[in-house]
Amino acid sequence: MSINVRVYENGDHTCLVWLPANSKPIPNCRGFTIRRVLNGAEDFLHGFVGFSDQDKLDPANPWKFPLQRFMWWDYDVKPGDRVQYSVIPVVGKDRNSLAPDAANASALTPQIEVSGQATPHLGVYFNKGIVAAQWVSRALAAQGKNARIADVIADPQNPLRVRLAGLLGRQILSLLRDIKEKGGEVYAALHELNDPELVAALTALGGRCHLILGNGAFEPPDQDANRKIRNDLNGKVDLFSRMVSLGHRAHNAFAVFCDSDGQPQRVLTGSTEWTMAGLCTQANNGLVIDDPRVAQHFRDEWEQIRNAGNSYPAALAQFNSTPKVFPVDGGEITQWFAPTAAGQELAFARELIGAAKDGILFMLPGPEQLAPAARPEQSSILQQILARVDDRASPDLYVRGIVNHPIAPLVGVDRAAGASPLTLLSGAGRVPQRLGQEAVVPGNIKTAFHNWQAENDGDGLAAHSKVIVLDPFGANPVVMTGSHDFSEEASRARDGSLTIVQGNAPLAAAYAVNIIAIYQSYHWNAYVEAHRQDPQVWHGLVDTDSWQNGYLDPASPERKEIRFWLGDHAPAGSAPTPG
Repeated sequence: MSINVRVYENGDHTCLVWLPANSKPIPNCRGFTIRRVLNGAEDFLHGFVGFSDQDKLDPANPWKFPLQRFMWWDYDVKPGDRVQYSVIPVVGKDRNSLAPDAANASALTPQIEVSGQATPHLGVYFNKGIVAAQWVSRALAAQGKNARIADVIADPQNPLRVRLAGLLGRQILSLLRDIKEKGGEVYAALHELNDPELVAALTALGGRCHLILGNGAFEPPDQDANRKIRNDLNGKVDLFSRMVSLGHRAHNAFAVFCDSDGQPQRVLTGSTEWTMAGLCTQANNGLVIDDPRVAQHFRDEWEQIRNAGNSYPAALAQFNSTPKVFPVDGGEITQWFAPTAAGQELAFARELIGAAKDGILFMLPGPEQLAPAARPEQSSILQQILARVDDRASPDLYVRGIVNHPIAPLVGVDRAAGASPLTLLSGAGRVPQRLGQEAVVPGNIKTAFHNWQAENDGDGLAAHSKVIVLDPFGANPVVMTGSHDFSEEASRARDGSLTIVQGNAPLAAAYAVNIIAIYQSYHWNAYVEAHRQDPQVWHGLVDTDSWQNGYLDPASPERKEIRFWLGDHAPAGSAPTPG
C-alpha cells in the first residue's frame, strides 16, 4: 500500500491532502498521524479529540488522537520555515491496541519553504482575521477577565494583535518601511484608514506619501468615517480628500510603491481596508505585484481618481472600461477598475465563471439586491456562481464559498419551496447537502461545547476577503481579487479595483487553501449551532475502520472533494502546484 500526498502552502499555513493510492479502505485503520520535519526537528500533527469525552492527549504518544479525515492544516508554520510531512496510518483492532503503521507511511514530501511569494513577481499575504476561533478565545482569556478584542487590536504592541494581523500586516509595514529607507514615494487610494501602525508609517513618509482618502462609511454629522484621521494627516502628508455623495463609495484599497526617482515599481492591491478591523478582525488578503508596468497602470488610475475630485465624471468610467493586460510569471494579469461605463468588468468575470470546468471557490460580500431573471446583465457575480451550481451540464463542479452577509431569499431556503437557496456544497445533478446559513456566512460558537470555548463575536468580524478562484488545479487557473464588491452597484457607483490573474497555479492554490480553511471553520460552527443545546451529541472518534467509507466511496461527495484537492483535474503530465 502507498499513500499519495499533496502539500500546499500560502505563507499563513500549510494544507495536506492524501488518499491511499488504491483508493481502498485501510484495514483496522482508526485514522492518521502526520510526521512533520520542521527546520530539521521532528514532531507529529494530531487531532484534538479522542475516542470518548474522557480521553486525554498523551504527549508521548500524540498519535493516539488520530485524524479521521484525509485533509488537514498546519498552522504552526511561519514564513521562512522549511517543512516536510509523512502521513502515517494508525492501526489496531480497537482503540486500546493502536500503533503507527510506519511500514505503510507515505514517503516524506519534498521540502518546501513557507512563504507568501507564490511566483517571482506575485506574492499573496493573509491575516488571521477570523476572531471567532478557539485559539483567539484562549489567547483573549489569557489577557485577563475584561480583555476585549477592540482594545487588543488598538495596541500595536499586543502580541495577539500581531498574530491576528499575520503575514499581511507584516508585509504592508515592510513595504512602507522599505520606501522610507530608500527615499521612495507611495501613491495610495484608500476607502478607510484608522490603524495606528499604518497611519504612523504613512505619516513618517511626509510629503512622499500621496494619499487619496475617501469618506468611507457615511457617518453623521458630516458623512465622513475618516474625519479624525483626515484632520490628523492634514499638512503632514500630500493629502487629497475624495468626499463622494451618498449612493457612491470611494472604495479603493491600493498603494503604488515608487523608487527614489518616482518611478512605480510594485503595487499592493486586494481586499484589505487600512483599518484596525481590516488588518486584524476581518479575513483579508493582500496581493503584491512586483511589476513596473502594472504599478504604472495603478498610478495612472490614481491620477484619474484625483482628477475626478468628489464626482464620477464620464472620463473616469471611460478610462476604466478598457482593461490592460500584462504578462507576468508565465500567466496573464487583466486589470480592471470601477466604475465602468457598462459593467464590462463584470461581463468579463461572468464569462470566466461560465467557463470553469472543475471548481469554484470564493469569499464574497452579499449583493445589496438580486437582479431579476429578465435582467441578467444586472446580476451579481454570486448569482452567476449560483447559476453554475444549477448547471446540470456540470454535475461534478466543486463549489465552496463564504458570503459575508445573509441574503434573503438565498440563504437557508429550501429549493423545493420555490426559492433559490445558497447551495454551495455540491454541483448540480445530485441532492445537495444542506448546511444552513452558518456554513456560508460568518458565525461563531456561542456557548461552551464540550472542550470548545465560546468564541468572540462582533468587533468587525467579517469574511471580507473579496476573492474568486476558478479551476486552481486545472489547465487555466484563475484568481479574481481586489476591492471590487462583484455587484452591479459596485460596477456602476463605486471606486474599486479588480485584478484577474490567469495561468498562475501556485497563486491560485494559495488563495484556494485560504478559502477552504476559513470555510471549514464556518462549517464546524454550523454543526455546533445545530447541536449546541445537546452537549452529548459528540462522542468522539469512531472505533472501527468504517469511518473511511464515506471518503473512499467513489460516488461520495467526500471522495470527489479529496480528489479535487489532490489535483486530479490537472492535465496529464502537469503539476498543480509545488509540494
